[in-house]
Amino acid sequence: MRSAYRILAIIIAVEVVIQAMAMVFAVAGLGIWVDEGGVLDKAAFESEDLSFTGVGGFIIHGINGMMIIPLLGLVLLVVSFFAKLPGGVKVAALVLGAIVVQVLLGVFGHESAYIGALHGLNAFILFGSAVYAARLARTAGVETPTTAVAA
Repeated sequence: MRSAYRILAIIIAVEVVIQAMAMVFAVAGLGIWVDEGGVLDKAAFESEDLSFTGVGGFIIHGINGMMIIPLLGLVLLVVSFFAKLPGGVKVAALVLGAIVVQVLLGVFGHESAYIGALHGLNAFILFGSAVYAARLARTAGVETPTTAVAA
């Protein structure tokens, strides 16, 4: 179960990286589309025809952020109860908590650019906590060698 815990934590960290890549792909594509004469307004957002290179980045970001990453966080928490890692449940709960905050910031980030900025900041917290969880699983139970002092 330690391996499952570690692999899930690594997958969550990788998913955060994919989220960042998807958003930059989408925003860069949108910028290029506007530079080439595309018009972005409320009608464009509401139309079904908005297509430019990178539009898939918005879709990937939404699906990963609203479904896949929360599911992975929940599975990590469940696995943490069986992995028997010292502090493993607490760290998995921290990861899941950061995911919940991330989803909420993403949902309400459309209301304020400042909330959007916090969404970006919390992504680093989520990434760091997932990496910490993966390292915890790798190093748990490994004792550091002690040097014997010769008398």
